[in-house]
Amino acid sequence: MRGSGGGVVLDASALIAFLRAEPGHLRVAEALEAGAGAVSAVTRTEVLGKLVGSGSYTEGEVRGALEALTDVLEVVPFDLEQSDLAAFWYARRRPYNLSLGDCVCLALAEARGLGVLTAERAWAGLPNLRVAVHPVR
Repeated sequence: MRGSGGGVVLDASALIAFLRAEPGHLRVAEALEAGAGAVSAVTRTEVLGKLVGSGSYTEGEVRGALEALTDVLEVVPFDLEQSDLAAFWYARRRPYNLSLGDCVCLALAEARGLGVLTAERAWAGLPNLRVAVHPVR
């Protein structure tokens, strides 16, 4: 199975847990300290939108927090390979309650052969999953 080695892709839920010091943030911190974190540019958009949309943070605060992670978190542009992989999951999303952002995260992990850090425990039971899922809580 791919995804059992070096790096991990962070889902929006994991990155938000880290930024808000929520349960599971230490697991994310370990991955970031190892320099092993990656996130889709789409996931970055989701995190920025959710945190600013919550009314608890300004856009500048969230951008600043994300920019402070530049040395430990790779932001990966969304490409055609990821688009096709995300479409696979998006077509099957309903029974598993996957959002488009979830599908993009899984696609990046599959494209890179990396595991996923997420707060979504149900992902471990997804059929046809070709990467390891590591719940943060």
